[in-house]
Amino acid sequence: MKRKFNFFIVTALVVFFAMAADVFIIWQLNNYETRFLELYGAEQDGYVKVVLGEINRLGDDATEKNITDIISSLDATASRYWTVSKEDSILFVKSVTETNRYKGFSDGTYFASDSAADFLNRLGVNQVGHQIIYLDEDRFIASGMIFEWRDQQYRICLLTYDKVILEDNVLLECRNSIIIILSLVLALLIILSMIMSKKISGQAARIARQEEHVIWQNQQLEQLDERLKREHAFSASKHVFKRVVLEEFLQELDERGARPLHFALFETETPKARDEFFEHMQVVLDNKVLRFSMNDSMVLLIFVRYERTVSSRIIGSLENWEVRGIGDLFCEDNTESYCQQFEEFWKAVTEA
Repeated sequence: MKRKFNFFIVTALVVFFAMAADVFIIWQLNNYETRFLELYGAEQDGYVKVVLGEINRLGDDATEKNITDIISSLDATASRYWTVSKEDSILFVKSVTETNRYKGFSDGTYFASDSAADFLNRLGVNQVGHQIIYLDEDRFIASGMIFEWRDQQYRICLLTYDKVILEDNVLLECRNSIIIILSLVLALLIILSMIMSKKISGQAARIARQEEHVIWQNQQLEQLDERLKREHAFSASKHVFKRVVLEEFLQELDERGARPLHFALFETETPKARDEFFEHMQVVLDNKVLRFSMNDSMVLLIFVRYERTVSSRIIGSLENWEVRGIGDLFCEDNTESYCQQFEEFWKAVTEA
């Protein structure tokens, strides 16, 4: 048995695929952004090394203020800035104004998130490293290292807000173009799948209707064929029936309510005369007269739906010197079954 095509299931599957593809695309874009930040962090590490080189050239006569002066002289904004700390104390954050806010606080106060604390713990001496960190739900790419000056360890870090990098005009344009194109492709996929699914569903419905129509036509043809067979079976102009099927014919006429019936029994002198009589009847009788060969010499005619005067006149015209009528019975209706009426007629004629 064929399964019906379900338009809604196919559409739901395509929508699910589109949503899964959309999630995968977003995940890949996030991976792309993360990888891009990692590459930017590697470039940013080099800048930290250059600044550290400037600090190292200060010499032993320099003070911590000289270090912070170098850092504060560098380009810094709210989206890209430096931090310097000594052991756990903050020496510089972003600007002089911002530094004053954190004076006396440990660097853990500023780098309060887990990712930022992990970044500080991973810093190596004279080894620049970078990591993506979060501060107040904002994402940064941070580069930093530990350097020694006057036998003390300092941490220097450069933090860049991710949106400064990712929302660069060219990069943002490329990313948005990718999102728009992929969104259009997915939307087009959903629309096309819905159209095709609807079309296939309609075709399946039409095929089902056609199959039902073919089945109905076959049934009608079978019924017509059966009716033609029955009509052909009753075609008196083409058949002479044996006595053994007489009862079946009478029952069929009884069920159909065919009335009146006129039975006429003839006797022929010889079998040859009987055959000639049948040939003669093919010319003078129509399909409403049934012909039965009762034995080698006796012939029964049944006139169906004939007026009595008409059937009686035909019966009289069929007699000749080799064929004689030995009796007839006109049945107005089938109040008593035709079989019963004929049996009484047959018994009366043959026993006379």
